[in-house]
Amino acid sequence: DVAPAMLTGVAAHAIQTMPSVSTAAAALSLGAYAHARGWPVPIGGSQSIVDAMVDDLRAHGGEVITGSEVRRLRELPPARAVLLDTSARALSRIASDRLPARYLRALRRFRYGNAASKVDFALSGPVPWTDPELRKAGTLHVGGTRAEIQRAERDVAAGRHSDDPYVLVAQPSIDDPGRAPAGKHVLWAYTHVPAGSTVDQTEAITRQIERFAPGFRDLILASSSIDAVGMEEHDPNYIGGDIAAGAASVWQLLARPVLSPDPWRTPAAGVYLASSSASPGPG
Repeated sequence: DVAPAMLTGVAAHAIQTMPSVSTAAAALSLGAYAHARGWPVPIGGSQSIVDAMVDDLRAHGGEVITGSEVRRLRELPPARAVLLDTSARALSRIASDRLPARYLRALRRFRYGNAASKVDFALSGPVPWTDPELRKAGTLHVGGTRAEIQRAERDVAAGRHSDDPYVLVAQPSIDDPGRAPAGKHVLWAYTHVPAGSTVDQTEAITRQIERFAPGFRDLILASSSIDAVGMEEHDPNYIGGDIAAGAASVWQLLARPVLSPDPWRTPAAGVYLASSSASPGPG
């Protein structure tokens, strides 16, 4: 049962019922990348990636403006190209006066999927996983057997919170000790929940990790949680807490956000959708 459980854990990234074509696609693409390159952890956190990109942009004469919401394209200065890293819904609002009615209808039909609820933990020591190999892993899929993971995802698809959820766990301080004081560790985890959920998943996530790492609960120094509604407040692209910025169904992997050989280009000249709401989707 080890190999099926491993592949099912990767497939569950799609936040869809299993088995399905879309979850198989997630397992194939993410699994192949993990096999070829691994899933790296940026030293210093994801902010270090942003900092490097901003430094490069500024080195080429660019400017970064934050804290200013763009409500309409006309608020932006003239440019040869405008790349919108937004949801399909936001695109339909921001560029509404420059998009044809048919395209706008397609954007407004674009469906959003179920959500994620996340918890950050500060720990007094490393997680005591029963399998020592897990103590060296940066990313883990915690959910048990293939059948258990599939059942958890079916619960979410039916609008329920699973009693034994699928939990994605990241242990960044394993490879980047600077994330925590000496001897301490940090861990973050999320589970799938129905869209728009306001249920705190701290206990459900803690219980599931404890199942495979007895004593985990005793290591928790502090925790901070964010529900599905909070995920959207954190990032408006996450409609209802959907971290994929659009349901990863088979159709919406092909028509993302519309069926086109060039799905990023919008009918508005020089305007492109450059987010997970466009092909190839999240990941």
